Formats: sequence, structure tokens, C-alpha cells
Amino acid sequence: MEAGSPRRSARLRRAAPYLVAAAWLALGCANLVRGLDHPAVAYRPWAFRHHSYSDLLAMTGDRYLNGGRPVPYLEDRIEYPVLLGLLLWAPSFLPGGQAGHFAGSVLFLGACLLASVWLLRRIPGAEPWWLAATPAIAYYGALNWDLLPIALLLAALLALERGRATAAGALTALGVSAKLWPIALVPAAVAALAARRRWDLLVRLGTAFALAILALNVPLAWLAPENWSWFFRFSAARGAENSVWEVFRLSDPALLNALTGGLLAAVAAAAAGFAWRASRRSSGSAPEPEAKAAQARAVRLGTAFILVAWIATNKVWSPQYALYAFTAGALVAAPGWLFVALSIASAVDYHLAFEVRAERGVLWFFDGWYYGEEVARSLVYAALAAWILREMVRLARTGGRASAAEGA
Repeated sequence: MEAGSPRRSARLRRAAPYLVAAAWLALGCANLVRGLDHPAVAYRPWAFRHHSYSDLLAMTGDRYLNGGRPVPYLEDRIEYPVLLGLLLWAPSFLPGGQAGHFAGSVLFLGACLLASVWLLRRIPGAEPWWLAATPAIAYYGALNWDLLPIALLLAALLALERGRATAAGALTALGVSAKLWPIALVPAAVAALAARRRWDLLVRLGTAFALAILALNVPLAWLAPENWSWFFRFSAARGAENSVWEVFRLSDPALLNALTGGLLAAVAAAAAGFAWRASRRSSGSAPEPEAKAAQARAVRLGTAFILVAWIATNKVWSPQYALYAFTAGALVAAPGWLFVALSIASAVDYHLAFEVRAERGVLWFFDGWYYGEEVARSLVYAALAAWILREMVRLARTGGRASAAEGA
């Protein structure tokens, strides 16, 4: 009895992050499933008023409610990259109409969430509770399909840390073909490999990435170029939507594209530069295990820095982007106070965003609150980005001498 108790405790500790993450997702889905009683045109107004909106229901109601199954891109233009368009379509073949589609999508996203926690537990120095414990899972886990690219990004990072460059390149391409955010891995990864003169791994990474991107996109781009390219044209033409750029009254798409593109380029360059320096310094000043740990952490820090800065300064803000910030925090084991601040900001953002959409008649009141919240949210993201930047600078200065604990 006494011998079995420690084993049970150990099993419970191992299972705890999965159970907590699943509980948050189930709680969120219990709220969202009410929307099945308000299909088609009635769904969005009802969902905004009741703070219960999900693209899983809204977009399937637009396309598949009456049994039709237009083939993505060939018969239906979709404002997402190709992998996400296929994911939107595939559950339409399940029985049960919209309920079956929603259930199938949620089960798939739940698997992605548990896989993400599993992957974080296997990445040295990561903190899986940053993703598993956040109430943002309840709010955003089934709002859109972002848990898929998050799982693919984490799988790519783990593969890269284990020297499987081909798998890392292919997984990154799959992530980019679902949402663009996983491209955040590339600048720091390329810089770290180049600094170590691992040209073999760099070639395998780039080749696998390019081949996977081409295999997923070329057939659809060839057969239906207008529908395939709609994602890029739609994104380029959008103005400031729910982002901090609204506060500055900037709405011209061309200007916003230039500003946000320039900021992203600067952030990517900084991430690559610090990853290069950290990898070079650790290679020459630390024993092999510590050097490997420092180089892996440099890639994780660079990836996290790009993710947080990118989503915070993007011209379009969707509240589920918070999930990428929690993933970034998990990758670098950011401090708990940032976790608490980001969790609070995510919950407030959800409720206030939907209240603004529900109360269109009194925007003069709610817009002021929402602009204030956009600034507050951006400050929280800036704090997380600043903490990550400080860690990048510290690692670049010290190399593996400060990284032994990270790789333990």
C-alpha cells in the first residue's frame, strides 16, 4: 500500500497538466455548444451578445449547414492558408450535421492541445504549465483552429533540438500552411545552425521546408489561382482591426503593411542576431552539453520573441492570438507574474471585444473602453517581449556558462 502510493502520486503529477488543459477546453466548449441552437444568420448576433462565439460554428454555418461540401479553394475561397482550409472542410463529412462537425473539430483540437503539452514536457527548459493552466484555453481553445499550428510549431522545435532537421523543416512548413505564425522558428534556427557551421542540417531544414510548402500549395495554386491567392490578397487589404494601431487612427492598409512589416523584419533580425551570437559564444566557451543547451535555448528565445512581438504589433488582432503568447511563455519558462498578467488580459479582452460587437448602438461608449484595453493589452505583451529580450541579451553575453540549468 505504501509502495503504491508514491507511484500513484507520480502518475497524478504526470497527468495533472493534461487533465487541467482538458478541463479548461471542456469548460469553454460547454459554453460554445449552446450556439448550435442558433444556426446560420442568427448565430453571430446571438454569440456576440452571449460571449459565446466560435469560428468553428460561424464558418461551418456559412458553408456546410445545409449539407453542401464545396471543395476548399477549388470551389470555395477561404481566408486561411491551405492546411487550415482543408481542416475546416474535412469534418463536414461526419454525420450529425453542424453538431457532428463541431464535435469532430473539438476532438481534433483537444488532441492538438494534449500533444502540445506532451511536446512541451519533452523540450528541456520549457514550462508546460504556462499553456496547460491558462484560462485562455477555455476562451480560445475552440474559437479558431490555432491549436494545430501551435502543436506543429512545438513538434518542429523538438525535432530541431534532437537534430532531426528534415522533420523540423517539414513540420514548420505544415505549421505555416495552417497559420503563418510558426515561421517565427526560422530566423533563430537558421542563425544558430549557421553559427555552428552545421550546413548539412541547414540544407536539410530548408529543403524539407521548401518541398513541403510546394507540395501543399502548388496543386491548388495551379488549379485555382484566384481562390488560392485570396488569403494573401484578403490579408494585404485589411486595415487596423482590434489592434493597437486603431488607437493611433491608422487605417490605410499599405501604410500598415509597411509599418508592421518593418517591425517584424527588425524583430526577426534581432532574434537571428542574438541566436547567432549565443551559439558562437557557447561553442567556444562551454563544454558540449552546456553549449547544446545554450544553442537550443537561443532558438527557443528567438522564436518566442518573434511570436510575442509579431502578434502584439500585427495590424489585425484576434483574441485567440493569446494562445501563441502562452506558448512563447511556456517555451522560455517566463516568470509567473507575466503568466497571471497575460491570463487576466486575455479574459478581459474576450469579454470586452464581444461586448463591443454586441452593442453596436453605443460604440461611443464601448470604443473608449476597448481602445484603453488595447493599450493595456499591448503593455502586457511588451512586458513579456522585454523579458524575453533581456534573456536573449544575457544568453548572448554569457553563452553556455549560464545555460547548464536550462538543459538539465
